[in-house]
Amino acid sequence: MAIFNQIRVINPTMFVETTWLDDIVTARVPLLVLRHYLTAEKRQSVVNDLEQCRERIRVSHYSNGALTTLGPYLARHTSAPENYFTALRDIQPALPPSLTVLKQDVYSWVKKSLKLEKLTTATEPALGDYAGSIVRFHADGVANPLHNDLIVRDAAGSGLAVTNILHQLSCVVCLQECSEGGALRIYKKKWHPDDEKYKVPGELGYPGSVVQDCETCEFHPHSGDIYIFNPAYYHEIDRVAGDTRITMGFFFGLTDKKMKHAIAWS
Repeated sequence: MAIFNQIRVINPTMFVETTWLDDIVTARVPLLVLRHYLTAEKRQSVVNDLEQCRERIRVSHYSNGALTTLGPYLARHTSAPENYFTALRDIQPALPPSLTVLKQDVYSWVKKSLKLEKLTTATEPALGDYAGSIVRFHADGVANPLHNDLIVRDAAGSGLAVTNILHQLSCVVCLQECSEGGALRIYKKKWHPDDEKYKVPGELGYPGSVVQDCETCEFHPHSGDIYIFNPAYYHEIDRVAGDTRITMGFFFGLTDKKMKHAIAWS
């Protein structure tokens, strides 16, 4: 019997197994990890470029926490999606080219590793392209509360293209690890509509009682790592200490039953 905390760590020369994608979708394997995907030089180059965008970083405040990001985050704009696309158009000229190159490199790796035929940034016919990635910052003392990500639920009834997906996955690149803390913890519990009774209005995420006694998988990302998991399963990030934890990531959704085509967004 598979153990939920059994992370699958791979290397660039490994043969791609046909089961990897299904294993992640079903969380038979909670996390697929490629250690040190980025060289120190390439990673530091992107981090240095991000310093030039410091004035464009935005903080979304909640009563129990905050999200600090560079680039728009769709789940924050589901009631008025046009604001997401406006924010993207406003910030796009300021984003460094190295971030676009990194995104395309990661898309290529995801396609190869999961044997996809197509992975492209999602497009909304009346509004334009979605953001293909987002950068997140977790400074000293910051944690990310227990939550899950499911755009089909969050944008239900909006008619957005991303709500037509069959499965949603999350891909993250660690650009800079923190000194201590900052572990990603995934729980063996997928979101269910009944869980909404635990939600506290105005707060980010869910209370710990929703995953009480659930099996967990804990992962400490190192600088340069890339990893994929199913974000419909509850997850959280431990409190960060020391250096800021910086990641670039995106969601991608499988659009066909054969799980060969995918679209990405932030």
